[in-house]
Amino acid sequence: MSKPPIGVEPSLTKRACYFVLGALLGATLGYGFISAGPGPTPSVFEPHAALWVFGGAVICGLLAAYSPDKFLDGSRRFHRRDDDTTK
Repeated sequence: MSKPPIGVEPSLTKRACYFVLGALLGATLGYGFISAGPGPTPSVFEPHAALWVFGGAVICGLLAAYSPDKFLDGSRRFHRRDDDTTK
């Protein structure tokens, strides 16, 4: 699989898809934080719970949309370069 040329920006569609994936991840983590506490789990629409769920969704979604090429590929430094002539 070849790498895209340097300077090519991700499309708006790709950024939107990664925003949705990041938002789902952030909302899941936020809900995990509020449901892990003692007692009954609060509704996600209560102000203190909504901050964790929806705030986490927005933050993770924005981070994923900001750098979509690095969002799912954290091990990019371990990939072998195509022009590597040292074996």
